Amino acid sequence: MHIMNIIKLAKKLNLSITTVSRALGGYSDVSEATRKRVMDFAKKHNYNPNPYASNLASHKSNAVGFVIPLYGLNNNTLNQIAYFKFVAGMSSKINQDNILFYMLFANSAKEEMDSYKKLVEVNKVKNIIIHNVQTDDKRIEYLNSKKINFVAWGRSKKINYSWVDLDNELATELIVDYLYSKGQKLFAFINVSEKYNFAHLRKKGFQKALKKYQIKFDKSLYRTTSLEDPSFSKEITIDLLRNNPELNCIICSTEYSSVGAIQACAELNKQIGKDISIITFDGPVVESLTNPKLTAISHPLEELGTNAINILLGSKKKKLSSNYLVKPHIIERGSVKSLI
Repeated sequence: MHIMNIIKLAKKLNLSITTVSRALGGYSDVSEATRKRVMDFAKKHNYNPNPYASNLASHKSNAVGFVIPLYGLNNNTLNQIAYFKFVAGMSSKINQDNILFYMLFANSAKEEMDSYKKLVEVNKVKNIIIHNVQTDDKRIEYLNSKKINFVAWGRSKKINYSWVDLDNELATELIVDYLYSKGQKLFAFINVSEKYNFAHLRKKGFQKALKKYQIKFDKSLYRTTSLEDPSFSKEITIDLLRNNPELNCIICSTEYSSVGAIQACAELNKQIGKDISIITFDGPVVESLTNPKLTAISHPLEELGTNAINILLGSKKKKLSSNYLVKPHIIERGSVKSLI
């Protein structure tokens, strides 16, 4: 039995390998008649294109690259779940379009940067999605210098690229609005390092909302974690509650900080929703693992992933930067007590 490959297919059709490859890929620079002729012939001879061979033949990679850091904010399994929810949102488009998907893992900042260089310089990947955008992000600088098509999950101050993001500033404004409507006026905020732009925006929205309600920003009630480790957030929560017995509520900037807050409340015999209120950002951990269930701000990871891949692959044709901003809303689950 003779196995049909792209070289034999091109020879039988009397077309170049590049033309056949691009016809199979649905590229508009190949006429509709030629695309139909190639597709019909390929179907007749049971030819299924090998994406690696097609990429090599067309001298242009349609692959998508994604690097998952396993250090710092992401050195625990809980935080890594969010990445896979985001990837799940991309999977339908990747499978539908027969896209190669490179997923690399990095154990340090240097290894992460090296992973992006490997994707670009070794694997010749032309499309990349980055995440956890920092206020001064070297990855963006590097990808722009290499003229790589990329989309960021998150934003920096210099937005000269495509991105998808939650409206983080609005999110913390909505949280304060919600708490104020419940009669809550004294609350702490556990954020992460402001080198991450989403954390900077969350603090900005928080302060903006406090000003609206003429509530003074108390630096002692604003804490940041350098590592996204529930045990570290637990220590912060214990310190906050012991030194501020009148404290009504704790806002957790990430769902993983809320895990630490829950542990702290259990240790101090504080009943959540009765003795102390907790509100956080939603995600797979808060949705499925926390007990009690926490009131949260929506954070649709799969929706962000779906839009990221659509923008990434669509921007190649449009050659324009585009973005997708998710408007958050409050998901009530009973962990915030009304004081009115």
